[in-house]
Parts: sequence; structure tokens; C-alpha cells
Amino acid sequence: MPKKILIIEDEPVMLKTIELLFRKKGYEVLTATNGKEAMEQIRAHRLDAVITDVMMPYLPGTEIISRIRHELSNEQIPVIVISSVEIDSLVEEVFALGANDFIRKPIVPTELVARVEKLLT
Repeated sequence: MPKKILIIEDEPVMLKTIELLFRKKGYEVLTATNGKEAMEQIRAHRLDAVITDVMMPYLPGTEIISRIRHELSNEQIPVIVISSVEIDSLVEEVFALGANDFIRKPIVPTELVARVEKLLT
């Protein structure tokens, strides 16, 4: 049974790129373009990993991490944050909230896959 990953990204080209990358690797991929959709997907599915951007409509990625860790039954799910924000305090914040990894945009596809696969083993 393939691992199920949720990708939360509001930029359509980036979302499609990451989605296709993981589909090619055999993952089942769900997507969300904002925090509201993301929380609906997280509540509706048993996920193996979440990849989220930080800056998004409705709920930022930081709030999504917090809700995964404190409100939901799948609090141990690996969360990887991707962001173009170049502020060190943001990196500290996402790790303090419970993120497992942080990758700056532009992403290197092979690096993203390797980091996700490391968290899933």
C-alpha cells in the first residue's frame, strides 16, 4: 500500500511540481491550496507525511503544524516545511511547533524526496 502524503501549497506550479514528483515515486498524493482545505484533508485521511508552505490563505503553515501536533490524533505524523521566507526566527518557530524538517525554496526535488523518505523509514 503506497504511503499517503498531503502537499499544502498555494502556488499552483510549485504544487503540481511536488505532486508529480511524489506520484512518480509511487506515493499517493493529496493536495490543498490553503489552510482550510489542508485541515479538511488532515481530518479526513490517515496521512504518512505532510509537506506544507508557511505563507498561505486562511491558515498559515505554522498554525497547521500546531493543530496537527495538539488537536489531532495523528500528532506523530512527519511535517516538512518548505518556504521562501528567509527569516531565521521562522525556522526556529516551525521547529518549536513540532516540524520535523525545513527546506528553503527553491526546492531541489531530489533533496525533498530524500528528506521525506528518511522521515518515513
